[in-house]
Amino acid sequence: METEIAAKGHEIAPAFETSALSKIRHDLKTPLNQIIGYAEMLLEDATAAARAEAEDALRRLLDSAQMCLEVQERLLGRHPHELRVEHFEELKEDQKARSAYMEAILLELRASSLPEEWVTDLERIGIPVSNLGALAHEVHARWTRGAARPAAWNTPSEGWTTEQMGKDQEPALWLSDSEASGTQETESPLAKGGGRILVVDDNAANRDMLSRRLDREGYSVDTASDGREALAKLEAANFDLVLLDIVMPELDGFAVLKTIRADPRWKEIAVIMISALDEIRSVVRCIEMGAEDYLPKPFDPVLLRARIGAILDRKRLRDEERLRTEQVEMAFREAERQKGVAEDMLRNILPAKIAQQLQSSGTVEPMYFEDVTIGFTDFVGFTLATEKLAAEEIVGVLHEFFTAFDRIVARYGLEKMKTIGDSYMFVSGMPDRSPSHPVDAVLAALEMVEAVRSMARMDEGIEWQMRVGLHTGPVIAGVVGIHKFAFDVWGDSVNFSSRLESSGAPNRVNLSERTYSRVKDFIRCTPRGRVVTKDGREADMFFADGVHEKLIDPGLDGIPAAFARRYRIYFQQAVRAFPAFLLR
Repeated sequence: METEIAAKGHEIAPAFETSALSKIRHDLKTPLNQIIGYAEMLLEDATAAARAEAEDALRRLLDSAQMCLEVQERLLGRHPHELRVEHFEELKEDQKARSAYMEAILLELRASSLPEEWVTDLERIGIPVSNLGALAHEVHARWTRGAARPAAWNTPSEGWTTEQMGKDQEPALWLSDSEASGTQETESPLAKGGGRILVVDDNAANRDMLSRRLDREGYSVDTASDGREALAKLEAANFDLVLLDIVMPELDGFAVLKTIRADPRWKEIAVIMISALDEIRSVVRCIEMGAEDYLPKPFDPVLLRARIGAILDRKRLRDEERLRTEQVEMAFREAERQKGVAEDMLRNILPAKIAQQLQSSGTVEPMYFEDVTIGFTDFVGFTLATEKLAAEEIVGVLHEFFTAFDRIVARYGLEKMKTIGDSYMFVSGMPDRSPSHPVDAVLAALEMVEAVRSMARMDEGIEWQMRVGLHTGPVIAGVVGIHKFAFDVWGDSVNFSSRLESSGAPNRVNLSERTYSRVKDFIRCTPRGRVVTKDGREADMFFADGVHEKLIDPGLDGIPAAFARRYRIYFQQAVRAFPAFLLR
């Protein structure tokens, strides 16, 4: 739809879309943002230096710039179809007049004796002041037909340097014919979603002004001239806050914000969108995409300071809370690890069931086991070994043997009780009761003797040999004392088992009559007759020689089939392990 009004020989151009008008307002505000930003910093310097004349001139400059903004809002802050040629005529004349007035103020300031750094900032202000009038003329020409673009753009008044002029000083957007007719490409859909600050703006003057303002506030500031450079700097360094312009070439602020919020590494970085785009849709879109705030250009320094301070304070509190949470979680994990270590150590000292009872209740009730098999081992001639070998050699040899015994005990499901010097004590059928415990104990004992025979070496003329004694009977078990917990067993069965070991022979397994009666259907034994023990007790004893030959036949997993079959018939369970050397 076109609104046709004849005015001064010109016809109104096709109606703009709202977004196109918003971009026009953006371009008009851009030089005013630079003027106000630099002038405010100079005003602070003049006030601090007590330069009253300069302070008065800068206040007049700021007032004029603010009036430019008010006029722009009054004339352009309406629906595109309501705009008329006279609105742009008034805008052009007003902005040109105020631009000339501000140039006069700048010349007045230059004429006074000012510090060199102030003069540099005045030159930075001069460029957007000169551009302001030309830009108002350009906007008028683009809206109406028949008006040509100004021949000279961003040419400052006489006396102003052109060192900083170039493409960075052009308006952020020259509207193309397609944009003026409302046929620009559709924007991508919404993507919901002290400190170190990254300032991202494609306009060099904006970057300089804003970074200097933040530097004065004590922040560490870095800058990026476009979206791609901003993402590269985020990859290379850590930032607490990003001040992100919306209108930028190639990769605009919306695309950069979307990328930041999509990357888990940057989820804690606060983002404030900055732009002269003043339509509410831009604000809503930024917040929906995950920006913490939206600041319109030009900035109010007090508001800028408050917004950045509040956001960085919130981020600092979040970071501290996250750090505390991580520390608590780390402490909890360490406590769990220490607990696991303690539990492993306790289970290494005590049977698993006993350790669990001790952990849950703090005590272990005495337990009576009516039928277990107790085993003792002892090295023959150990006293001679201690006289011929160094202490570390003795400990090393015992460690090798006892480690092998530990593995054997574990394979057969027995319970290691303790080591006393060169003696190793174990129990079968406790704390988990098992009807097969006598047979399991004899098989384990035979394998221990074979392990000593195969591992033994001649050290200083020492022949390493071992006796084993086994007895089956009742015991009482429990944990006594409050320091250095130890699970132990008591009873005559324990004492008699020890006597069987001392009454045995090198590299032989000595059985009591009771144990023999429980294993004779599986184990070949040699009767020894009545043997007198050290304490004067006389008892029938038997040497275990091996498994009955008729039970040794090919089987599965190294276990003879006949042996496994009888084992299952007698005990209603599968064989846990079998001595491999008996199959040779």
